Amino acid sequence: MELRQVLVVLRRRWWLVVGLPLVVFAGTLVQSANQPYTATVQAVILIPGDTETTGNAERPELMVLDDGPTLVTSPAFADMVEERLGSGSIAQGLDADDVHGALSAERYSRTLTVRATRADPDEALAIGRVVANVLPDAVNGYLVAAGAQPATVEILRRPTEAIRDLTNRSVILVVQTLVALVAGAGLAALAASLDDRLYADTDVVERVGLPVIGDVRVPRRSLPEPPWLRGERA
Repeated sequence: MELRQVLVVLRRRWWLVVGLPLVVFAGTLVQSANQPYTATVQAVILIPGDTETTGNAERPELMVLDDGPTLVTSPAFADMVEERLGSGSIAQGLDADDVHGALSAERYSRTLTVRATRADPDEALAIGRVVANVLPDAVNGYLVAAGAQPATVEILRRPTEAIRDLTNRSVILVVQTLVALVAGAGLAALAASLDDRLYADTDVVERVGLPVIGDVRVPRRSLPEPPWLRGERA
């Protein structure tokens, strides 16, 4: 297909080429506006017996830290947080199930990162602050054997605000819009391949292989007015 034909196809179905990117662009903006808020807690956990040299633990105590994310996302930890939330105006209506659904965690080396995510920034911040207070007791209560030397849990980052995660939002917006533009052009080309109507003299020549010697089509502007319209004007 020549470039001219491609441009003609795109022009005839411009609403696909333009409309789909606009819908995706607007949808991405709405999604960004509805992004939940996240309060982040970061802590360093040093289990007794750890040599403090990554990968050179004399005993497998460092492997206990792998259970950190599992602990944070467990119902037991949610119960501990829910008990500490109290009955303040911010925590009003939040139960253990709400806390459990809000928490996520990941570990890198000895650093445990916990995120509390809620649609309400005040609720996310309230949960995050309680998590920072509860975490040392939870680690020593569930990850350290009874009677053993307690683990050292240092809170590196206490949440001071809950924010939306808008990382790379501009890049995502541009990429999704460009993909939608390509998809719209593809749909226009597909629609053109399934359309057997003749729109111009060149279409007739290309399809039939004979020159056009006359055109009996009536321009839309010269179509007679319907009787009901003429009677109304009269």
